[in-house]
Amino acid sequence: MSDMPTPMNKPTNKPTNEPTNEPMNQTRRSPLRRLGCIIALIFWFALLLVPCLLLVMATQGQIAVSQGSLPGQQIRVWLIMEADERGFGVSSTSAQQTDPNTACLQTNTRFLLWVGDADSLSYCDCYAREDAESAWQTTSTELGVCEPQ
Repeated sequence: MSDMPTPMNKPTNKPTNEPTNEPMNQTRRSPLRRLGCIIALIFWFALLLVPCLLLVMATQGQIAVSQGSLPGQQIRVWLIMEADERGFGVSSTSAQQTDPNTACLQTNTRFLLWVGDADSLSYCDCYAREDAESAWQTTSTELGVCEPQ
C-alpha cells in the first residue's frame, strides 16, 4: 500500500476531551478593576450628557425637578443672563412638616457667576391647608432658616 493519507487515516484537528498538561490561559480580572471600568463608564455617559443639558438650558432657560407637593418644592438650575451678572443659579428645597396640613419649605439658593457677584440666600415659606384635598396656601415668608414650630 502507499503512504498516501486516506479518509480513514487522515489526521483531524478536532478538540478532544482528554486532559492535557498545558496550563489554561484564563485571565481573571479583579473585582476592583471591573468596578473601576463601571465607574469610568458612568462618568463617560455623564460627560456625554453635558451638551444635552446645556442645549436644554439655552432653549428653556432652566431645568427643574419636582421634589414634592408643596408649591416651589423643587431642585432648580437656571441661566442668568443679565447685563451685569452672567452665570447659573441653583436652588434646592427641604420640607419640614409639623402636621399633615401645615408645612414649611426651606429654600437655599446659590449662584455660580462668571460675571458679577451675588451672595447665597435662604428663605422659609410656610403653608397651610384645610384638608388633604385642599390646595396649599402661603401663611408666611421669612428670610433665613426655618425655625421648628
